[in-house]
Amino acid sequence: MEGLVEVCEPSEVRIEFSLNCKCRATVRLKSLSLTTPVAFKIQTSSPNKFLVNPPSGLIPPLSVATFQVILKPQSNLPRSYPRSPSDRFLIKTAEFVADSSSINAWFASRPYGFSTCDLKLKVAFVGPLLLHDAVTRGDLDAVRNLIKRQRSLLPDFSPTQADSLLRVATRLANPDDMVHLLLEAGLRIHDPLHSNNLSGPHQVHVADPNINIAGDHKEVVEIEEQEEAILEASRRGDVKQLEWLLRSGGRDKFCDHYGLTALHAAAVKGHKDVVLMLSEAGLDLECQDEEGHVPLHMAVEGGDIGTVQVFVDKGVNLNATNKRGATPLYMARVWGYDDICQLLVSRGALSSLPATFT
Repeated sequence: MEGLVEVCEPSEVRIEFSLNCKCRATVRLKSLSLTTPVAFKIQTSSPNKFLVNPPSGLIPPLSVATFQVILKPQSNLPRSYPRSPSDRFLIKTAEFVADSSSINAWFASRPYGFSTCDLKLKVAFVGPLLLHDAVTRGDLDAVRNLIKRQRSLLPDFSPTQADSLLRVATRLANPDDMVHLLLEAGLRIHDPLHSNNLSGPHQVHVADPNINIAGDHKEVVEIEEQEEAILEASRRGDVKQLEWLLRSGGRDKFCDHYGLTALHAAAVKGHKDVVLMLSEAGLDLECQDEEGHVPLHMAVEGGDIGTVQVFVDKGVNLNATNKRGATPLYMARVWGYDDICQLLVSRGALSSLPATFT
């Protein structure tokens, strides 16, 4: 039987872990059935740890339904993270034949030999608490895997959190790889000398008295909204919307408060088709964000070799350095991407080793 539903991204139960409190994750199911409602029922291998709400339900044709996984309060850290090999979920699905029964009763009343389409979901524990623990233990693999699942985790750290985590990393017996990984993954070090300067999203803009509020200003707002839509479509990998935006005259100069352009966003997400479309639209393949990363840096961080290959084939500078002096090859080594390392080396890339943070 062909699949009746798919799990929307992320395709796992991803729980931000905290001690001694309930932790929740929402899973979205999309129906693939064109005409028939789909019934689903959730089972877990660890009923003593997890609750599911609702444990069953009905998805109308081509619609989306959600259920919530609740981790009961835990007094200890998970034995293994991010992936938890002992915890998993089974989603049983079947085309629903309407009757007066509840979904659970309907599943139980099916005749012998009744088949269902089943999906298996793995569990991953994430969050700042586990990241701090992994850094403390010097577990590079765990840190990499946590960051890959929560790309915005480190950039969103407060200055106090960032400084604390960096101090922990520098106390390791061999701190270099851990420190460079955290910095390349977006840990932002607070500079107290510039704390009084307004920048980024808090920057103050002085109005131009020559702007026609009723006319020119409205046009500027519309252009900015269109540029932001291009960035968001690139981040999502929405090729159709992006193509429409570019054809309708949308400009591609917009960047977020970290200086990330549409090309950066598509590259780090591994959206190869979007990268190709943006490159054909004439975007600068070597534009830099605020940290000096070119899109190739971001493609390497994302770990999708096909997207890296696009930039390599386009002839970009393989030895571009960010503000810390890291090349794409160095970043590939920090992230542990052996296949990307081999590709870059085969095309003449050189590594550079940034100065150790002191």
